[in-house]
Amino acid sequence: MKYLNRKFHTGFTLMEVLVALLVLSIGLLGMAGMQVFSLSSNYDAYLRTQATFFAYELIDKVRANRTEALVGGYDTAIATIAGSVTDCQSATANCSPNQLAVFEVTQWKCALGAYQGNAVCNAALDMTPILPNGDGSVTRNGTQLTVNVQWQERGNTEVVSVVTEL
Repeated sequence: MKYLNRKFHTGFTLMEVLVALLVLSIGLLGMAGMQVFSLSSNYDAYLRTQATFFAYELIDKVRANRTEALVGGYDTAIATIAGSVTDCQSATANCSPNQLAVFEVTQWKCALGAYQGNAVCNAALDMTPILPNGDGSVTRNGTQLTVNVQWQERGNTEVVSVVTEL
């Protein structure tokens, strides 16, 4: 039986330790990159979820005021907002269906986010914007309603579009 000379096999060499540290650091950098990508994707999913929520929230309000919706009371375009609104949330408010439609669309657009400096959004409705540079539009074709919500995401304009029957 041969005996190994223990003098030459007592531990790791400096080169082995450096290689192990290099492999470990590359692995940790890869994990950090995956974590950053995961956080970014999670935020994108959050924005898309919020946009979908806002679209369906307005659709519910439109269905509750269907007669005004059928005559175009909720129709609105991107980059337009009412100059003034009647606050229909107070207990003493006696709003007509048209005033209610204008109030709900304005409140919806203020919450989307593109109108942060707008006096109606800041003072009258006291809304906190959710989507970065968010805006929305509502178009009606007979009884078919299309609600679009758009926002800025990493320099791109993203859009959620929901089509429904009234």
